[in-house]
Amino acid sequence: MTEESTAEINLEHWMGNLPAQLKDIPFIYLAIPGSHDSMTFSINGSSGLAPDAEPILHRLYPLFRGTIIRWTVTQALNTMQQLLIGIRYLDLRLATKPGTNAFYFTHGLYADEITEPLNQVKEFVDTHPGEVVILDFQHFYGFTPEDHQRLMRFLLNFFRQRIVPRQIDLRTITLNTLSRLKQQIVVVYRNQAVYATGEFWQPQMVPSPWPQTERVSTLFSFLENVKRHPGMGFVHQAVLTPTPSFIVFRWRSNLREKCAVPVKNEVLPKLRDFSPGPPLAQNSPRAPVNVVIADFVDMDNAVFPKTIIELNFKLLRNTDTVYHNDG
Repeated sequence: MTEESTAEINLEHWMGNLPAQLKDIPFIYLAIPGSHDSMTFSINGSSGLAPDAEPILHRLYPLFRGTIIRWTVTQALNTMQQLLIGIRYLDLRLATKPGTNAFYFTHGLYADEITEPLNQVKEFVDTHPGEVVILDFQHFYGFTPEDHQRLMRFLLNFFRQRIVPRQIDLRTITLNTLSRLKQQIVVVYRNQAVYATGEFWQPQMVPSPWPQTERVSTLFSFLENVKRHPGMGFVHQAVLTPTPSFIVFRWRSNLREKCAVPVKNEVLPKLRDFSPGPPLAQNSPRAPVNVVIADFVDMDNAVFPKTIIELNFKLLRNTDTVYHNDG
């Protein structure tokens, strides 16, 4: 695609508007933009420390609340706004809170209680029948086995027949098959409790290796060299992770300027050379992309989701290989 045609992508309906050939390609071979730590947009000055907070924060938070929040928030848009600019994968971290039975999103500090953001997901899929959203429940803090059972029951009741049940061969799942079944929500549940249900996808079905670096060069090397199984989904984490010492020397700044902007400026342009599709059909040694996530996905008029969505059009050049891959 040209830069001009990229600008014409309707981000709100991009899956539904894909060319017909691409809707028959396995879902795990499409390029799908996602957000990292998706629910941090609601963290603010009144947010309390959550169970995943580093121990040192209990001493520093009262004194350096503003600084800590600037380095904790990774997204500016709420759930619906992210979906409307093309994000189709949400990275979710949950915590319990003493004195309540509710579940909260978290990133060191408590974000929103989960019901309203998930309600926005439901509202979105109900009004966008051609779109599919992946909810990746990545981490759980302060959870008992009973909490997991309660959360899983809640999710099953909340999304009901919209859920895409896990299957032995993920390559049988395409946008067309999902459309016929009216299934639009993939739930990945990264806890052993997932084995008690057949609806949620297990962690190994969508590996999400963490680069764990604050250096752009190390991040890009990581993204170039990760390996993926041809029958599974995959998450490329295009994110920088600041260490405490990194933050100390930049404490007046924020995660957006020192981590998200360098990824947008230096890593995202190189990701244009990546391709989606089946791993064994690639001439390039790089693992083909499936889900790609980033911080502050709204920057520069949503250039991140536009760039990742555009990668799908490379598949039009080689659809026979995609259809008939047996790897």
